[in-house]
Amino acid sequence: MSLIDDVYALIQSNRREIGTLIPHIVSEESHRDDLFITLHPVERGATISDHAFKMPATVEMRVGYSNSTAGQEGFVQEVYQEFLDLQFEREPFDVFTGKRAYTNMLIASLQVTTDPRTEEVLSLTVGLREVIIVDTQMTSSKKQADPSRTGSPVEGGQRQLKPSSLSVADGGIR
Repeated sequence: MSLIDDVYALIQSNRREIGTLIPHIVSEESHRDDLFITLHPVERGATISDHAFKMPATVEMRVGYSNSTAGQEGFVQEVYQEFLDLQFEREPFDVFTGKRAYTNMLIASLQVTTDPRTEEVLSLTVGLREVIIVDTQMTSSKKQADPSRTGSPVEGGQRQLKPSSLSVADGGIR
């Protein structure tokens, strides 16, 4: 690594971004990483990791923007619309906080409170949640021990019902 790379990494680590949006101020960040652990008993000797899984990471950021800082009337309304558009797109993006970088994030919630004193300010609480993306694989039925029992259902077409040999008179159906 060169000196330029070191300086760039230092500068990059302090940035805060939500997708392509850079807040004027971040007053608070709250990070949450949970592990779901089964509520059912686990047999002694079982692999415990089979009974727990990582929940999506969540981040809540309180960010702020100001018309006066931007030097533009209506700036905060434009920024708020950009957040609404980013949420509406539902396309994963990166988030950079003071503690960590996140990938594959979506905006789960946006909360804005405005009063007469804060009309020219956008004070926004952004709730973000990770989308866990996995790779899947298809398997061929040739690898299955008994494809007739474990294979996918096959369309059998239309079938005519056959009358039962049991009748009400015989006591077979009540």
